[in-house]
Amino acid sequence: MQDLPSKEQIIAVVRDEPMVGSQLRRAMGITKHKKLAFKQLLAEMVNEGSLARTSNKEYTPGAGEPKYAEDSEDNRRPSAASRRKATYDDDESRVHRGVLSPDGNDWWQVTDSSTGKVYQMAHRSKVPGKDGETIAFTLYPHPKLKHSMLAKVDRSAMEGDLKWSDVKAQFLKDSSLPEGFSDSIMEFVNKQQAPSEKDLKDGRVDLRNLYILCIDPDGAMDHDDAISVEKRPDGGFHLGVHIADVSHYVPEGSELDDEALTRSFTQYLPWTSVPMLPDRLSSDLCSLHQGVDRLAFSCLIELDKDAHVESFAFKKSMVNITAGITYGEAVKRLEAGDEHVKALQEVTALLRENRRKNGILELGSTEFGCKFDENGEPEKIVPREENESDHWVEECMLIANQCCARELERRHLQGVYRIHEAPDTKDIMELYYQMPDLFKDSPISLRELGKPRRGDTNLNPDIFKLYQHLIARAKGDDEIIMRILRSMQKAHYDSNCFGHFALNWQDYAHFTSPIRRYADLWCHRELSRKTPDETDVKRAWDVVAVCSEISANEVKNQKTERMSLKVCATWLLRKHLGEEFNATVTGVQEWGIYVGVEDPQAEGLVRFRDIAGSDFYVFNPDKGIVYGKRSNKTFARGDKVRVRLLRANPVRGEADFAILEKIGDGRTSKMAKLDRAEAAENLGLVTQPDESELETLRPSERRKVRESYGGDRKANKRKAEREERVEYGRGRKRTSRRSEMDDEPRGRQSRGKKSFGRKKKTSTFGNSRRDSGHIHGKKR
Repeated sequence: MQDLPSKEQIIAVVRDEPMVGSQLRRAMGITKHKKLAFKQLLAEMVNEGSLARTSNKEYTPGAGEPKYAEDSEDNRRPSAASRRKATYDDDESRVHRGVLSPDGNDWWQVTDSSTGKVYQMAHRSKVPGKDGETIAFTLYPHPKLKHSMLAKVDRSAMEGDLKWSDVKAQFLKDSSLPEGFSDSIMEFVNKQQAPSEKDLKDGRVDLRNLYILCIDPDGAMDHDDAISVEKRPDGGFHLGVHIADVSHYVPEGSELDDEALTRSFTQYLPWTSVPMLPDRLSSDLCSLHQGVDRLAFSCLIELDKDAHVESFAFKKSMVNITAGITYGEAVKRLEAGDEHVKALQEVTALLRENRRKNGILELGSTEFGCKFDENGEPEKIVPREENESDHWVEECMLIANQCCARELERRHLQGVYRIHEAPDTKDIMELYYQMPDLFKDSPISLRELGKPRRGDTNLNPDIFKLYQHLIARAKGDDEIIMRILRSMQKAHYDSNCFGHFALNWQDYAHFTSPIRRYADLWCHRELSRKTPDETDVKRAWDVVAVCSEISANEVKNQKTERMSLKVCATWLLRKHLGEEFNATVTGVQEWGIYVGVEDPQAEGLVRFRDIAGSDFYVFNPDKGIVYGKRSNKTFARGDKVRVRLLRANPVRGEADFAILEKIGDGRTSKMAKLDRAEAAENLGLVTQPDESELETLRPSERRKVRESYGGDRKANKRKAEREERVEYGRGRKRTSRRSEMDDEPRGRQSRGKKSFGRKKKTSTFGNSRRDSGHIHGKKR
């Protein structure tokens, strides 16, 4: 403090006129190199009370009382890290619940239900709630008082007064689902007549004498497929797959046809459905109801005693459904000895066995639905029941779809085919990197997968056998099955018959559901044509655009269906706000952790800030984990955790949880993981070069090669750095290298050998390395 003005002199100056720091330095004649010391002196005077500082940063004489007495608490605002640590304990989450009450001084307070602590509410003119009301609130540091917290109401974490009807209406609006059909379309549809005898013309056959079964889920309204089976004397079968003839009622190129293409699919929701066609068609005239005449498009297949296809034909027909039953009733009829159901069970068992011999991927993943109460509100999320009769219908539909694709190919018609591409090698490598144990004892060498494939087919026997092995290894574990499914491509529609990988069939199209899928309606129209020349040229060119549109609409349709189930689940969760659950980590992303609870069956997001404690969490995409930088705590798919429900938004189908603690590691966390370079090398995508090959390269190139084949292998990197230091080090003996060069022929010395001890000059003429090396060889 030498050569600085005294405190009395400073007080005398500011007593006459308050000044900011720069004005005071000029008035006191403080030079530039004394500026810091003078500022420290002013700060000491402010702390001891001899100076005061206004809101305009002007210094004035103080009251003489220290700003912070020795026995008083320091109420300065703490740092951000200190505030976070003081706010949340290691076993607390961000959202609390408590009882609201006034404090008697025009302010409100809340008493935490779990700890009994009382916090002052942060509110202005708006009252936060009613006296005695239980609210959800979050805490944040008081802006002025150290170690004091303010509570703020979290409306999103409270149940609210929503009605289920409002949730449904808002979901339909947010999903941009169509509400109805235009007046002109409804006028056209209402003019359509029920089938009669006069429709038996132009080659339409009468199949009303057949015993036909229509098997559908309970509550289904659009019955678009039915089956007839007759056993032949030679042990073979007459199999008939009868599909609603929608093309008879929907003229090609009409307004109704364009609307059906725009929708592409019937959108099924847990509480309702948005049909592709008006109800007059989808639930009445086209639907194959029991005991009434209906127009159909029949695929009549002749099978031998082993259910191999001998021949097939597609005929426009008129049918009358003998029995319309549910899946459960079909099983009961089999147990009761119904001969028609028994014949269906026998032929479909043979068809499935044939598919199993040719190769089949039996994933067996669980699907969920929603059960509603008498008021139409969600009551429970339940797994969809699967009966033996499901496979009976499935096998008949598959064989009819295959015959449809073959017929389109045989007659050179412009069909819309269902194709499924083989998994990409990079996706297989990613799965192998994450779960190498799945690939143990694989029947296929991983190095064989990188071989070139044929461009005209999606079938790949090697990859198919590999996935059969993976599914067998993961049997019974839905988590692993979902990981395998994510590594596969998504099936879509195409104008070329490139094959279906999952079915292991080259020929496959959709024929059996024209009421709810536009692709089936397109194939019906093509099969109705007598020659390929009947196809309109513009429509033939439009097939690519049609395939693209219905494939995109299918993705949108599936996302909406999944979201509608989440809406039902979050409606049930809203009654459990603040409760704790045992959960399983279903996914990790850079923005948080997804967890699933079982009762009620639902999924939600845990943001990193909602993990109990004050740790900082980071997502590692290479290892598929989230880890804490301070505690090294990790979360991976399959881990068991204890969570608390913070918020539930039924309108958007979103639920937020907080992780309270980790209970145990899942199967995925326990699996050993490979280094990416090692996984790629095992798959044959890259080959690690031998050390003898590396010796022929320059040191800088040698280092780059080693790092590219194992960037995270620190040993290789350190070895390369050591070699480079030895190569260019001051103590290197040039004579040893010179003696080695002298032993070689002179021609070899001038090609590819570097000069040492001095940086190599670049040749000013000639572009090849050989010319450059030859020039420097002469200089040596």
